[in-house]
Amino acid sequence: MGTRFKGDTKDPAVNVTTWVLLVTIILSVSVRLGTKWRLFHKLTADDVLIVTSMAFGIAQSIMVNLAVGSGYGKPFKEVSSDQFEDVMKYLYAASLLYIVSLALSKLSLAVFIRSLTPSTRDKFVAHVVKGIIYVWAVVVFFGSAFQCEVPRTWDFWNGRCLDILAWRYFLCGSVIVTDLLIFAQAMVLILSIQTSLQRRLIFAGIFLPRLLVVVATITELTYLKKDTTNPTYTLCEITIFEVIIQCLSIVTACWGQLNPFLSWMRSNGFKIQGVGDTTTYNYKMSSLRRDQILVTQDWEVNSQSSRAQIILEETWPENTSQRSPDELSRS
Repeated sequence: MGTRFKGDTKDPAVNVTTWVLLVTIILSVSVRLGTKWRLFHKLTADDVLIVTSMAFGIAQSIMVNLAVGSGYGKPFKEVSSDQFEDVMKYLYAASLLYIVSLALSKLSLAVFIRSLTPSTRDKFVAHVVKGIIYVWAVVVFFGSAFQCEVPRTWDFWNGRCLDILAWRYFLCGSVIVTDLLIFAQAMVLILSIQTSLQRRLIFAGIFLPRLLVVVATITELTYLKKDTTNPTYTLCEITIFEVIIQCLSIVTACWGQLNPFLSWMRSNGFKIQGVGDTTTYNYKMSSLRRDQILVTQDWEVNSQSSRAQIILEETWPENTSQRSPDELSRS
């Protein structure tokens, strides 16, 4: 008979959640890259960012697994001092890897949204969003890295540290704000499109799943606890929520580049800058003045050619009737 999960430990829940979501991340990124390559035979900067995010996510999952192997998930009384020290080190490393992975997945989505439009205004919005994400990443990374005094920056139990609970609230709140900014960036792009309401709603639906990251982070806030008398046991919910948020952040960054959505965007005239044939895919739904001028110019060239052909056909018989038989025979 196989071993049963003990009801007084949380290590199986942490392990199973971590590895299942890691497989989900790897599959999502693989499908995204495969779709992009099949359609365009080229990868772009946002693909590099999401692959790097996945790499840090894999490393974070390994650190969580090592922490579980050292006793994380068991009641504190069952964990030795040496084991608990290892747990704190692994969790410290996992938290930093989590922040980097999260920041890269946010940047990947922001860069992808920017690539959908040549508009100066939309590019400015994208630069602002990216700048905020950069600043956020630096602040939360170094804040988490040095929340306890050196050299034992990982020792949240015996070391002198900042208010860890307050820091967790700040971290979760800032994750929510940055994701809402990315969602707002997408909505600004959608509102600038001159098309039907139905198409706008379909396009918005591509980015709507990003709000799942916000929902998961808000739920994590409700699990933050002041009681730290049993850290190897009570902190497991936070770790589980972190791997869930990390998974959702990467998967939703890949969502818009899966085959159904890329095919829909191509069929409606959208082109991802940096890939594809610029002579083939034009912006049919753009409200950008430059694109409108380009489309008008193309139409006018065709129209002028048609008018010239009509004029030629109309004047040919007239000119023919005025020419002499010798001129006609020579022609």
